[in-house]
Order: sequence, then C-alpha cells, then structure tokens
Amino acid sequence: MDWESMLADLESRFEAERRTELAVHSAELAEAETAAVTAADRLRGAVGRAVRLRTRSGLPVDGVVRRAGSAYAVVDEGQGLQAVVPVDGLATMAPLPRPAPPEVRRLPTLGSLLREIARRGVRVRLYTSAGEVVGRLVRVGADHVDVALDPEGAGRPGYAAGALVTTVMLSAVEILRSR
Repeated sequence: MDWESMLADLESRFEAERRTELAVHSAELAEAETAAVTAADRLRGAVGRAVRLRTRSGLPVDGVVRRAGSAYAVVDEGQGLQAVVPVDGLATMAPLPRPAPPEVRRLPTLGSLLREIARRGVRVRLYTSAGEVVGRLVRVGADHVDVALDPEGAGRPGYAAGALVTTVMLSAVEILRSR
C-alpha cells in the first residue's frame, strides 16, 4: 500500500470539502449582510450625489442629498429650494449607491428638526397625498404638527376653510419644502 499517495488523496479531499464549506458560508454571510441593508443606509451612501426621489403619491424630489439618516433625507433641489423627505414616505429612489458605513453621528430626529423649524418661524410647504399645507409650524407633537396657515394656502386641497391652524399627521407628510 502506498501510504503517501493515500494520505495525499485524503488530504486533497478534505481540502476540497473545506473550500466548498467556506464558499457556502461566505455566500450565506454575504446574503445575510445584504438582507440587513435598509434603503436609508443606501440613501446615506448618496450624500453629495444627485438623486431622483418619488414619494408614495408620486411627488418628485430631484436634487443633491445633503444629509440622510434613518428617518429622513435633506435634498437640495437647487435655486435655494430644500426638501426634507421622510424615508417612510418614499416609493422610489435612483440612483442609489452601495450603503454608507454605519452611522457614526446621528441626525436629529424628524421631530427635533420640526421643532427647530417651528422655533425659527420658517415658512414651509408640507406635501401630503391629501394636498399641500402652507404656513409656519407652531406646535410639534409626537405624531402630528400644527401649522398656522398662510393665506396663500386658501383654496388648495388640505386647506381647512376658516381655520387659522391645521393639524397634519406626521405619517402623512411626504415632503417638507422651504427656501
């Protein structure tokens, strides 16, 4: 019996099995890693790049992503127009690169951002599938925001005739724009 040949053959088979096992585990790890990636992670990877976003109701937001987090993205649409877009309100995004590395610093929450906008008295235009609401944020609750309406909003869907303040559910907000 040729012990050397038999051992070499046995070692070769073990090595082939080990390589096959490694390939299977690598594929499983890659698949698990991809399955853990969120659209927000990929949107964070697009900071500094031009994107075409569409909300659930088809509203367009085209521009350069300036900031992005797990809850919202800030998009510079040019000509002084900026949009805050809740990630949950998005339907499509293109082009999206690979995901950004895990967040080291976190963006303020959407609620914190809206409270700061209210403190500064910035005029905003909220877009929902029910229409636009134009005015200044006066109160930000856990799931809603009160908007002191501008006269410009009169006659638009979402404008409550005779009301000075309209409450908008945060889950309904698809875009918040301001100049």
